[in-house]
Amino acid sequence: MSQIEKQYDDLRYKTGCFYTNERNKQIIIFLLKKYGIKRVVVSPGATNFALVGSMQHDSFFEMYSCVDERAAAYMAIGMAEKSNEPVVLSCTGATASRNYMAALTYAFKRNIPILVITSSLSLASVGHLKAQVTDREHSPVDMILKSYQFDNIKDAEDDWKVNVKTNEAITQLLLNRKPVLINVCTTYSLNFVVRELSGVKYIPTYSLSSELPSIPNTNICVFIGSHKRFSAEQTAALEKFCECHNAVVMADHTSGYYGRYRVNMVLPFSQELYFSKNREVGLLIHLGEISGDYYTFGGLQPKMVWRVNTDGVYSDFFKKLTAVFKMQEADFFNHYNNGCTSGHSYYESCLKEREMFFQKRPDIPFSNIWIASQLHDKLPKGSQLHLGILNSLRSWDFFDLPEGVEGNSNVGGFGIDGCVSSLVGAAMMSPDKIFYGVVGDLTFYYDVNILLNKCLPKNFRLIVVNNGRGIEFRNYCHPASMAFGKSVDSFVAAAGHFGNQQNSAIIDLCKEANIDYHAISSKEDFSSIIGKLVSPQNDKAMVVECFTSAEDESNALRQCRQCVQDPYWRIRKVKRVIGRIKNRLGL
Repeated sequence: MSQIEKQYDDLRYKTGCFYTNERNKQIIIFLLKKYGIKRVVVSPGATNFALVGSMQHDSFFEMYSCVDERAAAYMAIGMAEKSNEPVVLSCTGATASRNYMAALTYAFKRNIPILVITSSLSLASVGHLKAQVTDREHSPVDMILKSYQFDNIKDAEDDWKVNVKTNEAITQLLLNRKPVLINVCTTYSLNFVVRELSGVKYIPTYSLSSELPSIPNTNICVFIGSHKRFSAEQTAALEKFCECHNAVVMADHTSGYYGRYRVNMVLPFSQELYFSKNREVGLLIHLGEISGDYYTFGGLQPKMVWRVNTDGVYSDFFKKLTAVFKMQEADFFNHYNNGCTSGHSYYESCLKEREMFFQKRPDIPFSNIWIASQLHDKLPKGSQLHLGILNSLRSWDFFDLPEGVEGNSNVGGFGIDGCVSSLVGAAMMSPDKIFYGVVGDLTFYYDVNILLNKCLPKNFRLIVVNNGRGIEFRNYCHPASMAFGKSVDSFVAAAGHFGNQQNSAIIDLCKEANIDYHAISSKEDFSSIIGKLVSPQNDKAMVVECFTSAEDESNALRQCRQCVQDPYWRIRKVKRVIGRIKNRLGL
């Protein structure tokens, strides 16, 4: 016996065999137990020995051995059909998993829940002529419902990903009753001395037929990302929920929610020299999809998050997800609209803080934010506002829209392409309403062809904020600007294109398309055109081109984000810097 073998033999003698120290396996085993999945059909191999060895020494699992993977898969199908419970398959690398294919196709067609856990070397080995490594990233669409790839865990980010995705994988298996694949990598660790599986988060999915958890006694924020317009029923349910549970609604202009208890906290939450305590939330209920409101969505600090959506997907933006509710939003809120608590302290605190900031708002230079400050409350009722990505959306998020004005933005893909075309398409669908758009110069020229469309509607009014570049990358707080300064204009910000703010090419285009064009270069000029912009009497489409400078745009944003200074802010900032240094040094 070699010295190494003797050391491991002594270790096993002293401690017994427990769980592997490979973290990805620990998470899978913990959650299999939590979800009550106990039957495992194992085929022999090396890459799965850490998983199988850990399971076989845990009395929770019922382990079954089968040499032939094809037979093992059909054996698992028989077990699952008879017991009406999911069964796990485990195999090694190379072509082992290929032998599952016929049986898994059958299981997919018959809605039989088989959790396939294949094992492999590091995903980085794929495609490099490594023996016994096959690419398991893609599976036939009529064999595997969804597949997941879990590499070896190296840091907290990897741990969070595997934790959330394992919850999702098992939930998909249980809800849809079809095979799901987890391909998990190994380091061939010989350490099996972990006595307790810890630090793994169980994230249950609830349906209307489930016993739902109780609402905690804490301040609650309902955050809404991009969302279809709320129906009267949905709005009433959410308003009643806020009334009952000391809750507040935070949402950007794409949320589709225009009911009570909504507070715009962009200005307080965006501050660089002040920390709002209203950012600290006991429970955040997350509705909708992607949000472009970086300051609110990114500023909130929830202790736990409940995700409510009919798709049941585990979207964990805050990394604090504790439950998923696969149901209609109105059903969710109506369930909790009994047993109301009194008081609206959180809502009142948010309103008070927001009002304080708006009173201290500075006089900013001519810019996208200034334009929004002058026009946001004058848009006519029933109109719609489409905002370009990203500077226009951020600028207008600082301000509320009047009641009856809907906001939109192409935040799904989050590219600058197509914003103007989407506005035109929406305007064509409702010729009796006015449709406004606010975009930057790059966004406009990217999508300029639509202005020559023969069906261009008359209810189309576009504000082009022409700062001669992608201003996002020149703003004082953008990493590119911080790294390269003004030289970022050359390529990253793509400055100088489309006439470089001189002799605008838009003029001739608007003449050709019979569009009412106006060039604006100052606050006074813009103030003089507001009446025409909001008038319902215009008989043709309108384009208002506002020429601003990169310096004014950046300074306006800086002034808005530094309008209040907390006297203790510097002390807290130093403490955070010291904390980050200690973390990096491992102290």
